[in-house]
Amino acid sequence: MLSLMTDSASPQPDALNPETEGLKLPAGIELLEKVGTGRTCTVYKVHFQGETLALKAYKSAAVDWYRKKIDKNIAIFEMMQNRTLRAQPALTAYTAKPIRVIGQDGKASLCFLQEFVDGISIKDLGRRYGSIPEYLMRTAEVIARTSEEHSLKGIDDFMASAKLRRSASTWMPVMFDFKHIPGSSPAPPQRSFLQRIGLSKQPTGPGGFLGNWQALAQKLERD
Repeated sequence: MLSLMTDSASPQPDALNPETEGLKLPAGIELLEKVGTGRTCTVYKVHFQGETLALKAYKSAAVDWYRKKIDKNIAIFEMMQNRTLRAQPALTAYTAKPIRVIGQDGKASLCFLQEFVDGISIKDLGRRYGSIPEYLMRTAEVIARTSEEHSLKGIDDFMASAKLRRSASTWMPVMFDFKHIPGSSPAPPQRSFLQRIGLSKQPTGPGGFLGNWQALAQKLERD
């Protein structure tokens, strides 16, 4: 059971002060640095129970919007989508580990603790090396195929912000952003300019993130 910080509790010298950040957090969560902020939440790197984790602190406007739009608690909604994908054995390695939601009882700021994923984007990897490794494209195919076989919605949104983590001598995509509300329509197939104007008879490429990855790989090959 987490206990709330009292006014007498003080962070370590190098840590951020939760009060300064506008947060009320349970004792034991040390804010190390602010990673970034967007429309729905601010993300911090934190230290908790011997681990370095990501803490997503949701903005009140986003909390209200999710409650009105889909009648969901945004933090629980994201955690459950995270768990759904991670529960698939073929996707576990490519999905950040969900830890817990805090603040759903109103005694602390509404936040989601999750495995901290450090890495680079697929575009940054392409710029760095001038190509996309073939094994990485095969990994993307596994993610896309598994999602289709198990009717997992939202994979294109989840993979849009995935980071590539270095593992030994290879790169591994890891999904960590599960706030998106999955649509019911499948992603349209990728069509080249010549296909769109009717001058190419080549088969249409896959849609969604896999099509985007393939298009990037082909562009890098041409360049």
